[in-house]
Amino acid sequence: MRKMKHACCRFFGRRKLQGASSGENTSMLPKEAQKERDKQKSKKIKRVKNMASKLLKNLSSVKEETEEKPVDKESSGRQYLSDRAICELIDQAKFLEACNHIYDLEQSEHKSEIKIDSLYKKVAERMWLVVQEEIIGGDSMLLEPLKSVGASLKWEKEKEKEWFDSVKDMESVSTWSPKYWNKDLEKLLMVCMATQIPSFMSASNTDESALKDHLSQLETTILPNLRCKRDVFKEAGLLTTYTKCCNACLSSHLSTLIDGDMSFSKCLLIYEWGFNMYRSEKLLMPHWTPQQRLLADAHVLKWIFSNMEEKLLTVTQKEVREALRQAITVGEKPYTDTTIIQVLTGRAQAVQHISDTIKDKVEAVCLEELLHFLHSYKHEVRSLLQLDTFSEPYSNLQILETCCIFRAAWHKLTYIYSASADTDAKVKEFIDSIEEQSRELLLQAITSKVKGALKDHFRKDNSDFDEFLDCLRSSFSRFEMKNTETYETLIQTVHHIIVTEYVQALLTASGKSSSAKRRKIANKIEVDHRAIRTLFEECFGPRTALPDDPIEGILEFILLTDIEAMKIQLVLLLHKFPDIRKEHLNILLDIKGSLSGTDRNAMLEVVYDNCVGVERGPNSFFEAIEIKTGKYDICGCCFCY
Repeated sequence: MRKMKHACCRFFGRRKLQGASSGENTSMLPKEAQKERDKQKSKKIKRVKNMASKLLKNLSSVKEETEEKPVDKESSGRQYLSDRAICELIDQAKFLEACNHIYDLEQSEHKSEIKIDSLYKKVAERMWLVVQEEIIGGDSMLLEPLKSVGASLKWEKEKEKEWFDSVKDMESVSTWSPKYWNKDLEKLLMVCMATQIPSFMSASNTDESALKDHLSQLETTILPNLRCKRDVFKEAGLLTTYTKCCNACLSSHLSTLIDGDMSFSKCLLIYEWGFNMYRSEKLLMPHWTPQQRLLADAHVLKWIFSNMEEKLLTVTQKEVREALRQAITVGEKPYTDTTIIQVLTGRAQAVQHISDTIKDKVEAVCLEELLHFLHSYKHEVRSLLQLDTFSEPYSNLQILETCCIFRAAWHKLTYIYSASADTDAKVKEFIDSIEEQSRELLLQAITSKVKGALKDHFRKDNSDFDEFLDCLRSSFSRFEMKNTETYETLIQTVHHIIVTEYVQALLTASGKSSSAKRRKIANKIEVDHRAIRTLFEECFGPRTALPDDPIEGILEFILLTDIEAMKIQLVLLLHKFPDIRKEHLNILLDIKGSLSGTDRNAMLEVVYDNCVGVERGPNSFFEAIEIKTGKYDICGCCFCY
């Protein structure tokens, strides 16, 4: 370039010298020759100016190329942009072009790691600024820069794949800063989207109005704002990332709504809102084919609203457990089977319109909680039954009634829920086990109390037996599950125990008696028998006949005076209750007291002859009644008297 400048100077200098020489001889030339000479001179000057102008342009072009595209002599003459030029590309939002030049520079032999990293960092900063401005402002002028962002991220993936395919310098790949651009973009999108979603504050976990207003704001304002930017990001090649971040941000926000203590109804409100948004296509979802769409319904809530589903099931478990505790407490009056069914089905019915998938999951949680409660209740009952203070008949009746309620509820639930055979067997086993424990202790308590009430009943005038019957009447009157097999079996067993213990007390406390004493005993038996019949008529109800008992037959025998009538009555008594033994008959004859030894033995022989071979029936009242020996020799046989 210096030579060219020198040549120009020499050219212009020579022309000046020539011009001066010619001027000296001007006066010597004719006028016409002078005009011609001036004309030629003017043409030459013009031609020189044009040439100088071209030279200056060439010099300027050479200078620019020299400054902006230096030649790396050690790289076979390959040209690279300067840092300043690359920064100008970045400022012009030409990110892909800048990335290519930085990458070329990165591949050179004398690259500077610090310079390369700073350039990539500048690209990332400018790209995220473009994305942020698009999310917050939505300027249509940012479409081309946003396209460049999408192209740059695609370029990063391609370069990363090239590096992996070439298996070259894997350590450099792992530390290559553009590798993290996709993650950085996702974080940025999440932050920008989160700032557009207002926070929610509620003073009560049961106040649904504020929550409904907040969800309405999300539906009518926030989601439309996010959806309106979808086309821009789609055109920029960033739709997948944008959609993913939208759903993740919404899921995160909904998760914050259900944090802490929350009622089932509020949790369901959020869950249902999310599902409705999905169904109405108001959420940003991937582009599914029709077949994929059908398969997606079963998994979409788990995909987008997994935390909400988990929270909904947790709240269901908690509330069902608490509701069962309130409905069924050991030692307290239980609720009805309708209440139990409502506790176990109410929440499943509340979600059934959303999807079968969530309904099945809620049902499974409710059934699992029922098994858990029965297991806990069984151990609680076992512990309480071991306490002396828990031996009152009414307390045990409450447990039996609870078992009846559970059994009735479970029978109805099997028509509502599709419980497995294993679950059905476990529930029934728990109920049967609890019922058996409680019934056994109840019968033991009743036996003990009736024994105590009858201990001196025929020797002293007291009201212990009457008080016992009144207490039993009060307890059974509060038992509401009367139309059950458990109740009917229980009443029959209690009736048998009371009658057996009454006859036992009568036979062991009485001996030979005078006419006055016999009349007093007869009167007591008549009153007691009427009280017993009244009690069990109330317990059984009008639809069930009272079972036979020997008390009435014994009373009739005591009141008879005719020998033949006495024989007939004893024969009838033995036919009805064939488990009567001879020692029992001897006691009855002692109570009668008016028979001679001959009449007594003759009567026993007739009775014995007429009752040989009589089979025992279901009415076995005397089998467990033991009579102390001694009076009738060792065997207690009346023929040894």
